[in-house]
Amino acid sequence: MSMVCGIIFDMDGVMIDSERQSNEGWLWAAKQQNVTMPMWLIDSFKGAPASLSCQFFDDYYKGKIDYWETRELRSEYVYRLREKEGIPVKKGLFTLLDYIRRKQLKCAVATSTRRESAENTLHTIGAWEYLDKVVYGDSVEHGKPEPDIFLMAAKQIGAEPEECIVIEDSINGIKAGYAAGMKVVHVPDTIQIDDKIRALTYRVCEDLEKVIDVIDEIIAE
Repeated sequence: MSMVCGIIFDMDGVMIDSERQSNEGWLWAAKQQNVTMPMWLIDSFKGAPASLSCQFFDDYYKGKIDYWETRELRSEYVYRLREKEGIPVKKGLFTLLDYIRRKQLKCAVATSTRRESAENTLHTIGAWEYLDKVVYGDSVEHGKPEPDIFLMAAKQIGAEPEECIVIEDSINGIKAGYAAGMKVVHVPDTIQIDDKIRALTYRVCEDLEKVIDVIDEIIAE
């Protein structure tokens, strides 16, 4: 029998359908500054710490516009959108959380998002009480694609990395989970992965409900 002790979720694009709102926000922020922003650049920010995103941004715009100012505009847009639409939750999230609770597995979130914003989101959607631990982007020195945030989450729930399943949507997140020595389940959101990245995953599931079968399968091995 294989040991599964902990399930570690990424938040944006996995628990909540936030990436579409975020994409819209970046495009709007660029438009306000009379520049265009390619989708591949926006995709490169997914799951990455702000310092890395800033680097990608500056390499592309060469000082034409400021990353932090543009990010601020994007955040304003997203908050306005969320006031109107709320925070959309991903299909199957609570089915999976209830299953994890029934199986008495540990449950954590490891998100690149800052503490204040992430806590607010997790409370708002009603997921907070399901979680044993949450590790935030500002609690580790090296963000994804480095494994630090996942290793810290495993340590905090008292599980070995190989006993953890990571649920991720972004390329940076998949790389981080793989580097941490965990089984990575990819639930696609706005990004299509290629075969090279797919090779780092244990399984690809079209939604969170399908992850239940993967966990059952690993436990039964």
